[in-house]
Amino acid sequence: MKSIVFLGTNKTGSSYEGIRAAKRLGYETILLTNRTIFVEERKDYIEIDDVRLINMSDTDEILSAITDLILEGKKVECFISFLDEYVYLAALLSNTLCNSPLTYEPLEIMTDKILTRKYLSGKSYSPFFKVLSSPETIDHELKELKDQFPLIIKSPQSNGSKDVILVENIWECKKGVKQLHRKNSESPILVEEYLEGPQYLVEVVVYNSTIMIAAIVEQEVIKAERFIITGYSVFPELLVEQLPGLKETVLSIIGDFQLRNGTCHLEIKLTNNGWKLIEINPRMAGGAMNRMIEEAFGYNLAEQTIRLYAGLEPELIKMQNKAIYTHYLIVGSVGKVLKVTGCDSAKEQVGVLEVYTKAEYGQIVTPPRSMGQRYGYVLAAADSKDKARECAINGAQHIQFYLQPV
Repeated sequence: MKSIVFLGTNKTGSSYEGIRAAKRLGYETILLTNRTIFVEERKDYIEIDDVRLINMSDTDEILSAITDLILEGKKVECFISFLDEYVYLAALLSNTLCNSPLTYEPLEIMTDKILTRKYLSGKSYSPFFKVLSSPETIDHELKELKDQFPLIIKSPQSNGSKDVILVENIWECKKGVKQLHRKNSESPILVEEYLEGPQYLVEVVVYNSTIMIAAIVEQEVIKAERFIITGYSVFPELLVEQLPGLKETVLSIIGDFQLRNGTCHLEIKLTNNGWKLIEINPRMAGGAMNRMIEEAFGYNLAEQTIRLYAGLEPELIKMQNKAIYTHYLIVGSVGKVLKVTGCDSAKEQVGVLEVYTKAEYGQIVTPPRSMGQRYGYVLAAADSKDKARECAINGAQHIQFYLQPV
C-alpha cells in the first residue's frame, strides 16, 4: 500500500483535512509529530494509520524516523506538511526521495519574511521595508524612519499575526522593538510600510508552471493590539475579473519566485498605489479555509494539494458557486472559561453550516494578540455575500463565553 508521510498536523483545520483527504484517496497515512495527543487519543483520529512520536525540532531525528519507515518497507509516495515550519523540509524530501517535481527552493524563501522582502525588493507590488539587524545601531536606524510612520514591525518567522505590531511613532517603535527582542534577542526585526485598503487572501496552485487561482477570499481585519482577521468571505461575484490588476500581480509574484509545482497563499491589499503584497506563505491557509472553499466551489483544496505532492494533476473544477462567510469568535477580556453555551442554538440558525469552538473548561482565554487566540467560528452559506455574513454573525450571537476573571 502506498503511504503519505505528514510532518506535523493540527487537531483540526486544513492540516488535518489533508490527512483525511489522503485517506480518502486510498493512501496509508503516517504522521510524524511531537504532540502526544495523537498517541494518547488515537481513537479520535481514526484517519491516521501510523503515528511516530519524535522531536520535530531535530531534523536528524526526523530523518532517522524516515529511514526507519523506508527500512520497514513503507512505499512512501510523498512527504507533505501544511504547517509553516515543516513545509520546506517536506517538499525537499518529496523531491529527493520520491522524485516529486515540487519546486522546493522558493518555499524556503517564503518561510522567512525578511528573505521574502529582500528577494522581491524593487518590485512594484512590494511595499517599503527595512531590516533592523544590530541592536547597537537601532536608535540611529529608527531616526531615519521618523517620516515614515505609521509602520509595521515584525519578526521574520511571524505567522498568524503573532509578533506583528503597528507603531505610530518613534517611542512606540522602540517599545515594540524591545518587546520583540525579549522574545528573541538574536533575531533581526523587519520594518514595513503600513498599508491601507481592502485585504484579500488568494489561494494559488501551480502545476507544471500553470498558475491556477483556487480561491479569492475577502478578509475583515480588526486593528486592536494586533491585526486579527475575524471574517472571511467567498462569494460568486468575487471574481478575478472584478479586481483589475489582481491576476497580473499574482502571476507576477509567482513568476518572480519561479514556482513551477507547489501551492501557496498570498495576503494582498488594494492600495491607492495598486496591489501590494502583505505576505506569502508556502502552503494553503489553515483554519476553516479548506471547508469554506469546498462549500463555495465543490472542490477540496487540501485533497488537490495531496494530489499535487503525489505527482497527480490537481482538479480545480467548480461544481457550485455559493456565498460563504466564516465569522471567528473572540473574547473581550482575560478570564478562565467556566462554560460556553449556545452552540446548538447557533447550528439551528438559517444558513449556518458549521459551528466550531475550541475553548475548554478551565482554559485561560484572552483578547486576541494572534490568530491562535480566536476561539472558534461560525460558517454560513447564502445566495449573496451580505446574507451569508448576516447568517454567520447571527449564529455567533447565540454563543456565549462565561469567564471567571483572573
